[in-house]
This record gives sequence, C-alpha cells and structure tokens, in this order.
Amino acid sequence: MLEKAWGGFEVHTEQGFNVGRPPYGYLADKVPHPVAARREQGATKHVLAPDSVRGPVVQTIFEIRASERLGYQAIADRLNCDLDRYPPPVATAKHRSVGKWTYSSVREVLTNPKYTGYMVWNRKATTSAGGRNNPPEAWIWSSAPTHPALVSIDTFTDAQKVARDREGSRSHPGPNTAHTDTRRTYALRSYMTCGLCGRRMFGKESRGRIYYICRPARAYRPEEHPASIWVREEPLMAGLTEFFNREIFGLHRRERLSTLLARLDDSHLHEHRERLVAVERQIAELKRRKERVLDSLEAADDPTPVFVNSINERTTRIGADLEAKQTALRELRDATPVAPCPELLDQCPTGTVDFDLLPEPVLRRLLDAFAVQMCHDKQSNQVDVQVTITPETADTQMRAANVAIMGDDGAADLAAMRVVPPTGFEPALPP
Repeated sequence: MLEKAWGGFEVHTEQGFNVGRPPYGYLADKVPHPVAARREQGATKHVLAPDSVRGPVVQTIFEIRASERLGYQAIADRLNCDLDRYPPPVATAKHRSVGKWTYSSVREVLTNPKYTGYMVWNRKATTSAGGRNNPPEAWIWSSAPTHPALVSIDTFTDAQKVARDREGSRSHPGPNTAHTDTRRTYALRSYMTCGLCGRRMFGKESRGRIYYICRPARAYRPEEHPASIWVREEPLMAGLTEFFNREIFGLHRRERLSTLLARLDDSHLHEHRERLVAVERQIAELKRRKERVLDSLEAADDPTPVFVNSINERTTRIGADLEAKQTALRELRDATPVAPCPELLDQCPTGTVDFDLLPEPVLRRLLDAFAVQMCHDKQSNQVDVQVTITPETADTQMRAANVAIMGDDGAADLAAMRVVPPTGFEPALPP
C-alpha cells in the first residue's frame, strides 16, 4: 500500500497537480478530476496559476538575490520599505501573520523549486523526521514544466549558489551587533576563503593591523593545513584596487580579456553538452523500462506472488537507477559552463577607484554586485580573485560601479535602497 501511495503521488506530480497550499505568487486553479468516476462526483484537482499581484514580487526577490547576493533578512528589509508594492505572505492561520516580510518568508520563496514551472513533491518529510526538509536528491520532479514559471531554472540555480556562498554571513555593513564586544568591522569578511580547506576566513585585529584568519579545529584540518593561516588586509585591498582598475574599469579591459580567452578553447562546453544529452537519454530509457515492467504486471491474468515480488524488485532497482541519474542530471545542470561574452565589460563604466577610501556600504555593494570570490593559496602566498558578470546582473553592477567611481553621486540611491524608514515615512528618492 505504501508503494502504491508513493506511486500515486509520483503520477500526481507528473500530471502537474499541486499538493497543499499554493506557494506565494501562485493561485490554486480548480480543474476537473482526471478520473471519470471521481469527476462525476464533482471532485476537482488544483493546478498553479500565476498571481498577477504577488507573482512579480517573487521575480523581484530572485532578481535581488541573484544580482546583489543579499541575505534573507536584507531582502526582507528592502521589501518592507513598500508593503503596498510587495505584499507580505499571509499564514494559513491568519492570526499568526506578522504583516511584514521576515527572514523565513524570504527563504521559503527562494528555496521553492515550483517557481521554475516544474511540479515538485516530497520536499518535506511530513509524516516522519519531524517535518524536516528532505535533501534535494529525494525530491520528486515532474519530467516537464506543468505550470507557468515565474523564474528560469538558471535564476533559481544562481539563487541556491548564493545560499551556499553566503552561509553564516551578514549582508549589512558595520560591526556585528549580535556580539556586544565587537568594536570594529572587517570590510572583506565573507569574501575570503582558504584554498586548503575551503572555509571562510574571519577577520581579526592584532597590534593595529587587520588580518583574515583560517583556524579550523584539529578534527577538520587537512594534513597540509597549518594550525592557523593569517593574511593581512592591506595587500588584499591594494590587489583588489589594481584588479578592478585594470580588468574591470580599465580602458583596455576588453582587449585583455579577449587575449586571455583566445588561449582557451570551448572543448569543455562540447564535452559537458555531450554528458548532459547522454544522461537525459538514460533517464528516458529508464522511464520506458519502468513502464514496460508495470505493463507486464497489468497484462498478467493471474500473477503469482513470486512474479509480483520479481516485478517489485525490478521496479525498485530501476527506481534507484532513475533517482541516481536524475541527481546526476541536476548536478550537471548546476555546473553548466557559460560561453564567455567579453562584450558585457562594455556596460561597466571606466575610471579608477581606491578600495581603501570607499565607505564600507559602497564597497560591499560593489563586491556583492560582482559576486567577488577571493581564495588564498598558501603555497604561493597569493589570492585568486573571481568576479562574475552576466546579462542578468549587468545593470546592478553598472549602478554599483557608478556609485564607487563617482563617489557621493549615488549616495541617495544607496540610502534609499538600504535604509528602512520609520513607520509612516517614505524613503527618500534619488534626485
């Protein structure tokens, strides 16, 4: 019975019917029940239809997350500046609604894969494990989109990558008010990682100088990892300044990038595409095999217990193989390489910046917009800097760059976006 119930939910998901309350941004659209007998009884099913008011809010949340890489609470603070434009979710028990966006409500939107247009089931262990979230590999996806998507799969994937990169890090500038003993702030916190263990390095002041340190516990320390690694902030700031002024804001930035790309080839793109197509074919073949096995059971006039057990074993093996291939497909899609596009650099302004002189809110906005990642290599005593520019983030990056290069010209815009006004006041608009 459990196997039949599970199979019923899989078919329910494949047909695009929603289980439970529709997610924020969607409405429940009643449709006739697909079974004739149930349809004659007046039974219905529900599919998802976009909400014309709340659907754009979902798109805005994903856009902010992917382009500016803000944390859940920072996004909630921005939405709370204009609740008429961004109406908050209403709890199932309305007396529990708080009337504003919260950390958890933003997280619920950003982690729900139904916004990609696919129906997904089994995200939570509703009858076991205390209702905790199941790992993504245990989710059941429909094989094709079943309802209008509010965001693309690429945008949803980018939002999940931000979550992995930002885990445990604050979006707001300034000292960490959660710790009363905090006396200063560290401009490059959350961007520096250790190349030996992959952990984020934390800031520390010693004898008037600022360092970024990696000090994992002995049980989690790789063999080649020393007890602690210290990196001074001054050379990091100087290197970042030189990198942005030459590679991002420099007059010859596009020529430099084109010269670098000319040394590379696109063989990795073809290889990845071939692996993706191969896994998709294997998934389709496994689904056909599963259908043929079930058809043989239905065609049997009087199946014996031995025959039924054999069918169940084969179905279980095929299901396990299918789940493994679907997991591999999601991993390949997450790791899809992007063809380089040097033309995107033309959208960035030209000029010079001095990272040491930038106010911390402006600096962090710039680093977040360009998705800066800094990885320290202990052996060479160098730091690799990576930035990401995409068509979806180019506008946000251009605005952040203009503020950094032109100084106070963008201060009003920054204040309007980052400061939550008192109740009854509207945020100041930029001139």
